[in-house]
Amino acid sequence: MRETEILQRVAKGYTLPEIAVQLGLSRHTVADYVKQIYRKLNVSSRAEAALEAARRGLVRP
Repeated sequence: MRETEILQRVAKGYTLPEIAVQLGLSRHTVADYVKQIYRKLNVSSRAEAALEAARRGLVRP
């Protein structure tokens, strides 16, 4: 799932432009996915998203 791929990269500290290049997407598309991820996890920052994803077992800590 694309959101999971992006969330894993966010958790590793990659920037949106870096993620876009890695996945062959535009930066704006990645930003839209990140917004969706934040809404689903009910968080408002990259750090919170990474912590919540690890807590839920979505990514490795």
